[in-house]
Amino acid sequence: MSLNHQLTWEDRRKIAEYLMRFPEKALRIHRRAPELIVQALRVEEFFKAVIRDPILFSHILLGFKPTWYQEELLRCRSKRILVRWPRQSGKTKALAVYALWYAFSHPKTTTLIIGPCRRQSIILSDMIHGLIASMPFEVRRDFIRRSLRTTIYLSHGSRIVSLPNSEHLLRGYTAHLIIVDEASFFPNDETLFLNVLLPMLATTNGTMIVSSTAWGKNSMFYTLNMDERWTKLHITWRDALKAGIYTEEFVDEILRLRENQPNIYRTEFEVEFIEDEDTWLSQDLLAKACDGELTYYPFDSQQRGTFYIGVDLGERVDHSVVAVVDRRPNRLELVHMHRFPLGTSLASVIGYVKTLRDRWDRVVSVYVDKTKHGDYIIEDFHEAGVPEAVGINFTLQKKQEMAQLMKQRMQEGILRIPYDRQLLDELNVERYQLTKAGHIVFSHPEGTHDDRFWALALAVYAAETIRPWSIPMGKVA
Repeated sequence: MSLNHQLTWEDRRKIAEYLMRFPEKALRIHRRAPELIVQALRVEEFFKAVIRDPILFSHILLGFKPTWYQEELLRCRSKRILVRWPRQSGKTKALAVYALWYAFSHPKTTTLIIGPCRRQSIILSDMIHGLIASMPFEVRRDFIRRSLRTTIYLSHGSRIVSLPNSEHLLRGYTAHLIIVDEASFFPNDETLFLNVLLPMLATTNGTMIVSSTAWGKNSMFYTLNMDERWTKLHITWRDALKAGIYTEEFVDEILRLRENQPNIYRTEFEVEFIEDEDTWLSQDLLAKACDGELTYYPFDSQQRGTFYIGVDLGERVDHSVVAVVDRRPNRLELVHMHRFPLGTSLASVIGYVKTLRDRWDRVVSVYVDKTKHGDYIIEDFHEAGVPEAVGINFTLQKKQEMAQLMKQRMQEGILRIPYDRQLLDELNVERYQLTKAGHIVFSHPEGTHDDRFWALALAVYAAETIRPWSIPMGKVA
């Protein structure tokens, strides 16, 4: 580097002293003249100070200024830390900075990042890759030995490994730092924490950071929040607003959510544990139905299985939704979910289903909500080349039957769904009320949608109504 010959040791020391006194100035220098930071790091005392202090590390090496609550996490030296922050408050970035700083400052250590599914753990891993890319080139060259999508190797022997919630993948590791993200959505959470994760730290006296939305009370995340031995870092959306994280437009969305969907508002932005007494599918039930190893099949892929499709038709006011379940022995797996934009023509929806039918071997039946459109819509499906289409009228009794069946299959552990936060929120939004006649009436709050709820209910109902008896399944309710 050219400045290596131009700056004296005294020059480097002065730069280092300046950055130590005014670390916030490093943000501008990091952007405009990163070579000056590299020169300052050649002063050994300064380099050690930067590696030792996560805030200096963040300012000087990453060019990132944490908020006060992100600093609180980065400076926390507890061995057991719980993080309950609202959506879009900078949690992922703070966890990524912590993981990277720990790996830099602790040679020959293993950091594990674990999410409820591969996609969630990759989100945090990708954030770490982005932080590494923001470092001065010389720092990356000297410290990053090898960088893969799920594993980062540092030159001094440390590594950062991202893994999904899979006991067979996790067993065998000894860890010094474990970061568990969205812990409320681990269906096997008690076994995972007590039998797999905590034993990993036994010989290293390592640190565990557990973060999540406050989703449900029948979870280890809730249990740990009641444990006085854990350090709890809890903020609300108002803290993020004061820190300058949220825009006015986003605050307007939060306030609308408070008005229309108070339960989601309280769990996502107040980060409170709540009782969802009037919801048909509780948060705890939905969390237990999540399978971290399940992912949606892409629309343009070729698949083999025993598929059942549910189609909830909307058009102008409501979305049209296609849900596909794959029936396996004693198991139903949600493998595809597509919600069309408002205003999508019914012809486009039919064409979508026809393409799935032709690509995937084999589609056994397609249950379609014909309440608004009558038998004509089923004739359109048949004429388009979907002879498996069956029309279902959404009468009070039929909706009750389908909803009860879907809930029962979740309770039995038969119906499994991928970790998909938008889907979980929509499934949790459906409300119910008992009438004097003993019937169940379903509804959803104004401003919300339940199209995915009923598309999935149709697919499950189809799988239980028309099935080869060679594959056993639970009894229909």
